Amino acid sequence: MWACYKGSTEVAELLLERGANPNITGIQYSVYPIIWAAGRGHSRIVQLLLQHGAKVNCSDKYGTTPLIWAARKGHLDCVKYLLQMGADVDQEGANSMTALIVAVKGGFTDSVKEILKRNPNVNLTDKDGNTALMIASKEGHTEIVQDLLDAGTYVNIPDRSGDTVLIGAVRGGHVEIVRALLHKYADIDIRGQDNKTALYWAVEKGNATMVRDILQCNPDTEICTKDGETPLIKATKMRNIEIVELLLDKGAKVSAVDKKGDTPLHIAIRGRSRRLAELLLRNPKDGRLLYRPNKAGETPYNIDCSHQKSILTQIFGARHLSPTESDGDMLGYDLYSSALADILSEPTMQPPICVGLYAQWGSGKSFLLKKLEDEMKTFAGQQIEPLFQFSWLIVFLSLSLCGSLGLLLAFTVDEKLGIAVALSLLALLYVFFTVIYFGSRREGENWNWAWVLSTRLARHIGYMELLLKLMFVNPPELPEQTTKALPVRFLFTDYNRLSSVGGETSMAE
Repeated sequence: MWACYKGSTEVAELLLERGANPNITGIQYSVYPIIWAAGRGHSRIVQLLLQHGAKVNCSDKYGTTPLIWAARKGHLDCVKYLLQMGADVDQEGANSMTALIVAVKGGFTDSVKEILKRNPNVNLTDKDGNTALMIASKEGHTEIVQDLLDAGTYVNIPDRSGDTVLIGAVRGGHVEIVRALLHKYADIDIRGQDNKTALYWAVEKGNATMVRDILQCNPDTEICTKDGETPLIKATKMRNIEIVELLLDKGAKVSAVDKKGDTPLHIAIRGRSRRLAELLLRNPKDGRLLYRPNKAGETPYNIDCSHQKSILTQIFGARHLSPTESDGDMLGYDLYSSALADILSEPTMQPPICVGLYAQWGSGKSFLLKKLEDEMKTFAGQQIEPLFQFSWLIVFLSLSLCGSLGLLLAFTVDEKLGIAVALSLLALLYVFFTVIYFGSRREGENWNWAWVLSTRLARHIGYMELLLKLMFVNPPELPEQTTKALPVRFLFTDYNRLSSVGGETSMAE
């Protein structure tokens, strides 16, 4: 045992010739002499032990064989001889690691090639769910990755966290490995840890080269993480102009929102990045997003107005639409109707706003008006419904209702019964309000009912509050400085042919 550990070949040979048992084990870890010799690279002693009857597939108390020990340290001569003598290439040792996995982990290319000649199961995993390909991709062993791919290993096996081989390579920043995996048709839309895809990781790492390579494979650019972020939102937060441009060229939606309701425009303007805002607004149809509020009621337009130096003024003041600039996704009517819708939706304009369109008969006025109506309805539909909030009006209405019912019962039936019913009803009302308040702010389909009730309550309470203010001659006022946007509604009218009287009749919808 000691001679094998120290590599004393002559001593080991002499002891074996004198009848020493080659399969004796240590007391504590059940380690065989051949395991010590293989693990420390003493190839001649390994040969002697096998020639004298040592077990080639023996293992220590953790199941680790001589081949695994030799492969772990990259002792190529030992690996070759053990394989020639019939060592099991798929036997699992400590932490469920095979000889192939430990050789890959150590980056021992020659040992990996030798093991692959024996046709091992290349898809076995360790205790963390990592295949040999996963480990090689994470560590950046490009040649080993190519050898494993040539051996037919699966490219889409996830580890226990859900990350795939492609995600591991992207996180490691290994461009050549990413390209090799994409060439083998790795699934680019699998969601890994925290629902992050390979594209999202490439964006988070700020690697424009990998982003470009992945985008060439047509990934889904709208997959959100658990925080509701798309790759475009992440790139905007990182202020990476090159990646933002790549994503926009691939059709990433500027209308995407995170869990706070922020669009990329919110983020760009809040970060005072003119270049990013200009990129995000290069499509005229996205101009309406300037007036889309987040969950806090803030719009990009109002955020920009709250600063002394306006970014939007700089952008639109210096921007020109020329006939040479073309947007392949927009026809003339789309551009015209979108521009009109943006003008009519401008928050600084005071209602009522009346617009007259004059055109020759048959020039498509009715078609344009229909498209304009659709555009403005889309804008109005982007407004976020207000949710129920506790207020003094709620307290007053609750006390009034419960007090009235309690007094009625006290005078007609019993005083104690009236008090009990009033207090019980008040408690039930506030339990209901509390459930609605917190339930409407929870994510998931199971809480949709709470959101519906919350918006309806908020709408009716808003009407009642407005009515009370009008009754007491207290008109609602906006604070001078606010980043919150008010809901917008449009009234459209049906237009008919000119009558003999010379006027048009219309009815508000």
